[in-house]
Amino acid sequence: MGRVDCIAVEGLRLWFNSNDHLPPHFHVTKSGEWEIRVYFLRCTRQSLSFDQKWGKQPSRRLLTTILELVLHNRVTLLEEWEVKVCR
Repeated sequence: MGRVDCIAVEGLRLWFNSNDHLPPHFHVTKSGEWEIRVYFLRCTRQSLSFDQKWGKQPSRRLLTTILELVLHNRVTLLEEWEVKVCR
């Protein structure tokens, strides 16, 4: 498991699972509340591409924050995915 280094959101844990499945994605957890998978290559300016693993729906504000960070760091996220997942 490798932490996402290029983006951070206070109160959330972001990571890649080692040897995970395609398409490229990372996991985000708010401790004890929810977990989502973010498919960063599928995100658009209008929409965060994610699925709910468990728990309640994250707030719209947090989803918007994650989307903005993904859009500004997509290339670096893919580089991290290749190093931390595609061994």
